Amino acid sequence: MNRTLLLANAALWLLAMLLGAAFAVPRVLDYELSSSLTFLDGKVAADFERFLVKGHPWRDPSVNAWAAAEFALLGEGKPGVVVGSGGWLYTRDEFVLPSQLGAVRAANLKRVADEVRALGAAGVRVYLLPVPGKVEIEPGHMPPALAAQALKSEVFTDFLRAEGLPWIDVRPALLAAHAAGTPVFFRSETHWTPEGARIVADVVALRLRADGFAGDQAFRVTSQGQATLQGDLENFVPVRPYFAALLPAPERYTRYAIAGDTVADDAAALFGDAGRPLALVGTSYSADERWNFAGWLRAALGSDLDNISEKARGPFVPMRHFRAQLASGASSARWVVWEVPVRSIVADYDAMQRKLAAAGFKEE
Repeated sequence: MNRTLLLANAALWLLAMLLGAAFAVPRVLDYELSSSLTFLDGKVAADFERFLVKGHPWRDPSVNAWAAAEFALLGEGKPGVVVGSGGWLYTRDEFVLPSQLGAVRAANLKRVADEVRALGAAGVRVYLLPVPGKVEIEPGHMPPALAAQALKSEVFTDFLRAEGLPWIDVRPALLAAHAAGTPVFFRSETHWTPEGARIVADVVALRLRADGFAGDQAFRVTSQGQATLQGDLENFVPVRPYFAALLPAPERYTRYAIAGDTVADDAAALFGDAGRPLALVGTSYSADERWNFAGWLRAALGSDLDNISEKARGPFVPMRHFRAQLASGASSARWVVWEVPVRSIVADYDAMQRKLAAAGFKEE
């Protein structure tokens, strides 16, 4: 019996190899060598391998099957995600390693302080907006021992308080909303929901108005109907489409848009507008129109703003772009809300830039 199973297994393996080879032959003939690649540095081999694997008919089913096994049997996804209960997913960036609380954190905190003080010396009031991590607000979908390892806002806010830098604490409002049953973060997404964004915008507006900001424009936020979301964290659990049943259905949420007095186009705002008193500088929490954070802030303040926020760039690149606008006269904003995710304080941006440079990406 064992010999029969062994022979059957060998036969199946040989058949799979032959079928794979049969598919590969025409793919090999279709390959075109780019003139920019050379054999000397190994790039031709790497490019050929990517070309061959990308079009293989078994590639996607195999990837889905392996991911499904990891997810269903081990409760794990690809590196970069932490799997909670009930289909909740969290970014690995929110679970800090002790080594990250050293030089990297110190360098990022110094960079924040230097930016704020340099702008303050130029007459620009900067309000830091630390964005708490999802697990800090929604910890109930994972074991308490694991949630306890998550990054806490204090790694950032204790420094801001000690240095006397202006900052806006939105964590209590988010925690209160969560306790009341308001969904402030998505299940499968790193970022806040439109409801979470609205709560934060109201807290920010309250602080700025208390400090003398006066808006005299009329804006209103209007519902654009229901939409579905397949969150960014599901990219780390690649079970779709063959094993999609392992994940909950895509999330539904209400999309919003801003209307009223002249509204700055967020893409055009990256080039500045000398007539707006307020600039919003930040990351995907502010840049992604699905959350409508900039819209909620316009409505709460009664003021248009330049949204100088960018996706997947971290908090420092958008700030550098804002400073360039000030230097060129493209912006005359005297008030700045700088949205900075707490997890970005322990991110090694210098190492990221070195990797991007090595891969051929040039910083703008």
